[in-house]
Amino acid sequence: MVISNKELLEISTRIERDGRLFYLELSKHVDDPTVNEFLQVMAREEALHEVQFKEMLEKKGDQVYGWEDHQGLRDMMEKEFKTDIFPPIEEIMEHVTKVKGIEKALDFAVEAETVAGEFYGLLVDMCNNIEVKTLLVLLQKAEHDHLERIQLLRKEFLKKSPESK
Repeated sequence: MVISNKELLEISTRIERDGRLFYLELSKHVDDPTVNEFLQVMAREEALHEVQFKEMLEKKGDQVYGWEDHQGLRDMMEKEFKTDIFPPIEEIMEHVTKVKGIEKALDFAVEAETVAGEFYGLLVDMCNNIEVKTLLVLLQKAEHDHLERIQLLRKEFLKKSPESK
């Protein structure tokens, strides 16, 4: 089954838009101004990724880039993107303490950034257009950077948290 531009746009938009909303909502639960600003920067970067991916697919048009009938990509789309990538923050926060909720939210962020990076990486591996491949590599790297920064934030948050001592 051919993977359409529309399907890819829907998935990438959902990844990036949900990420943006997730980080903005999480920032409302964080008291530390540095962490709050970090989460807002993450949200802005997710919004930028959404625009970049949309522009890439608009330029693609009907051109074949190599991923259109790739079963591995189809399988990943079916497995990873049928449900929400980032869960609603309120669902996380209502069942646990504030600190545990933030910790759990950061765990979800780690998983979501990992999956996003894998998604873009799969597109990179299959893409046969050098200009598009370059953009996808940059998106993949940005997701990897997000992953590393979220992991570092989580580690620092847990170190400072009174509940984790």
